[in-house]
Amino acid sequence: MQRRTGACTSWLLTALGALPLALVAVTGCGVKQAAPTTSYSNPATLQGQVFAGRNYMAGATVKIYETQSNGVAGNGYYTGTAKLLQTLTANTTGGWSTSNLSCSSPDQIYVTAEGGTPYPSGLNYTTLSNNPNSLLMTAIGDCSLLSAATSSNNVTSIVTNEASTVAAVWALRNFISLNGTTVNVASASTNYAGTKGAGVAGNYAGLAHAFLNANNLSPYKIGNFVQYTNGSADGTGGGLVPVQELNSLAYAQYLCTIGGNGTTAGDFSNCSKLYQLATPPGGTAPTNSLAAMLNIARYPANNAQAILDFSLTPIPASGQTGSQQINAGVYVPALTGFGTAGSGGATDWSVAIYYLAGYGATSSGQGSTYPLFVTIDANDNVYFSNPNASTSTAGNVIALNSAGQSLWTSATDTKNLSIPRGIAADAAGHIWVANGSTTASNAFVQEMDATTGNLLQRYTSSSTSLYGVAVDSLGNVWYGASTTTGQNLHELALKGSQYTEATFSVTPSSATTAPYQIRPDGNNNIWIAGNGSSTTQAIYFPNTGTAASPTYTAGLKFATMSGSGAYGIAADASGNAYMVPNTTTGGFYKTTVTGSGSSATLAASKVTSNPAANSRFLDVDGSGNLWFLDNATGTFLYQYNPSSATMASFYPCYNAGTMTGTGTATSTVQTCSTGMSTKQDLAIDSTGSVWVASYGNSGGGRMVQIIGLASPTVPLRAAGKPGVMP
Repeated sequence: MQRRTGACTSWLLTALGALPLALVAVTGCGVKQAAPTTSYSNPATLQGQVFAGRNYMAGATVKIYETQSNGVAGNGYYTGTAKLLQTLTANTTGGWSTSNLSCSSPDQIYVTAEGGTPYPSGLNYTTLSNNPNSLLMTAIGDCSLLSAATSSNNVTSIVTNEASTVAAVWALRNFISLNGTTVNVASASTNYAGTKGAGVAGNYAGLAHAFLNANNLSPYKIGNFVQYTNGSADGTGGGLVPVQELNSLAYAQYLCTIGGNGTTAGDFSNCSKLYQLATPPGGTAPTNSLAAMLNIARYPANNAQAILDFSLTPIPASGQTGSQQINAGVYVPALTGFGTAGSGGATDWSVAIYYLAGYGATSSGQGSTYPLFVTIDANDNVYFSNPNASTSTAGNVIALNSAGQSLWTSATDTKNLSIPRGIAADAAGHIWVANGSTTASNAFVQEMDATTGNLLQRYTSSSTSLYGVAVDSLGNVWYGASTTTGQNLHELALKGSQYTEATFSVTPSSATTAPYQIRPDGNNNIWIAGNGSSTTQAIYFPNTGTAASPTYTAGLKFATMSGSGAYGIAADASGNAYMVPNTTTGGFYKTTVTGSGSSATLAASKVTSNPAANSRFLDVDGSGNLWFLDNATGTFLYQYNPSSATMASFYPCYNAGTMTGTGTATSTVQTCSTGMSTKQDLAIDSTGSVWVASYGNSGGGRMVQIIGLASPTVPLRAAGKPGVMP
């Protein structure tokens, strides 16, 4: 018996009877409609149901948890202990309800479901027994949802199944620690929920934002993946979710939830297969299905193809003899292939949300058109500089919050900010953008209000062709000109509330390579990527004073490395800098500093080969891993791990099976196509999400969020804490 899309809703209504319609109408079925928003009235009662796909899990042990801020950062993750609020047992239809909960904001609330007896697809009875391998989860959100209210129907209903589990695990992978079947979600207090839920410098909101990310993939009320975030029916109001990829992951876990052939009690052979595939290199095998999914989320390239093959296993008890029917029944449509690696095909199980061309458009401002550079503030708000083409004649800035919702879009500017380039955020609530005009009268750095997008000031420059911009920990603004003529590194020095162009006893000029990406380190030494047609240099402007009272009297220092041209540079927590020349004939380089101030000397050493033919900007995550992009269409995002001296590559699936991907929702071929095209810049937030400016997509550029792939980091670069978990 094949899974039948048309029978899904009617079967559920028959089998689940009087259960709340919100719980049964869409659980585990094909995604056809927009999701509801996840803002609800404060409930007095929390109730839910536990499902195996679209079938209930009778007798599951339901545990309700409250997150805690006792997490300890280590190896890129937080390890802590959550607070268990209540333990319940699901009834014969997987249902449960309670009104006796007490938890308070900014803590987050979530639910797990252990064990239970699954019912095979299409049946309202079972020969199966309790499955001790099954562990499911739903990430709900802020505890304020449980505040007592006077409304008589003040009830929050949730769904717990494989879809909710995949959404929670991928979004919260950096905050989960397991102890058997106990799922602890915690963070350090400095990356928990900020001040009143808003992150500020030194008190970020990574955990709270990670819960929002989970609900972007699968809102807690529906137990299904949504095609677009924000409850939108299309890409104009929300980000595109890779439903087919997520369905494949959920189905892989579903096979373990059912256990084996779907008819034999105690047959858990599918769990054994999943555990084998989900065992990380050099690690131990998982012992429950959530642990298996957590391993896949943390090691997304490990056995990726084999896991996809496993997800094509025929539906238990369906009578099928070939691959699962991907367009009927539980978690469909799903992938049949990753596509061609290096040409837009996925290589792993990383998950990305794509904010498509035109996203963020207003009556006065262009939406995503050619997003070129990106930066993040203390609250994980994300800002893209957005020219209208490679030879731009009009530009603006687009601001999104941590969950991808539009904050503001500045008016499209054809006269002044017509060639927006590098962008940076400071700790005072300002955004800085360099204008790349070759005309002296239009060469400036623009200061904007980060809350509203309003213009605050323009600071003209003695240089033209401005490119990179950065802010140091004292609020001074550094910018460069992509030329090798005269002074090409500048500082707007902050004194009180005023900025003035700084003068130096030794003019910071680079006559061999043009300055591109600029990154101050933790001691306010200034690192710059030096790009030349036949030369690559790490440029260093040493602080000859102190971090709190810097001076720059020594002029620029240089470390030359093999390879022609370089766009990006990033400093680590120890003050070293990493660069990758723009050719595979060079390498990936680490530049160290001996001495300090005017006596500092530089040494560049190749630490590994460079896999990217067209490398671009770099960023560093909270574990000190270096991330950079290959600019070529459909090519990879790379991660260099200094502790193991290894290079890894990632390329998430672009939403296959829709009109914007390969295949259709009813086709038998579902593969991944090009999601990120030519791409320049990236930035990492306090959840570990990697935000990418992908400007070269056909039809317009995309703003891309790769969920939780990196280690959480201090998102505000101006905080001066590179390579540190909050």
